[in-house]
Amino acid sequence: MTNTTVYRDVRTNPVSVPDPSVSTSPNISPRDAREYRRVLSRLGTWEPVQWDAVYDDLDMVLGGEVSHHAAGPSDGPPQPEYDNPEELAERFRPALMQLVNRGLRDDAHRKHRDIAALIEQAQGLIPEELPTDAWQAVVLLRKLARTTLDLAERLQETGAVTGLVEC
Repeated sequence: MTNTTVYRDVRTNPVSVPDPSVSTSPNISPRDAREYRRVLSRLGTWEPVQWDAVYDDLDMVLGGEVSHHAAGPSDGPPQPEYDNPEELAERFRPALMQLVNRGLRDDAHRKHRDIAALIEQAQGLIPEELPTDAWQAVVLLRKLARTTLDLAERLQETGAVTGLVEC
């Protein structure tokens, strides 16, 4: 039996001295760290948008709108009562974010001015907190609902999304 030794051609690379002006660990500001934690916590609880529930909510918020002129003189239209307006807003926001992202991804905002305006409106509404005043909360819910519906319909018409808007 013969023993064979294999020698590899080993070339050494020069070792470079680290540059002290370049950080070897990323320096994240406390504000950025909070934002990263917030995003990571949201990713951990992310659930796909339940479009059937969103459309049920849209029907509830937008379906009962009646002009106060048609109802005759009164102290104003009766205020709609929603079981949990915070839940409604939290269902509209992810749906709206998904539509905005889809419109931006497909450049629909560049091809259609009305979609660009809806996306801009949505981006302004998404971060708004639900007001404590009941009337103002209803106004925000209606804005969220109307923008969600309008953007879904326009993106459906342009082909950027399919299967969202029921005919």
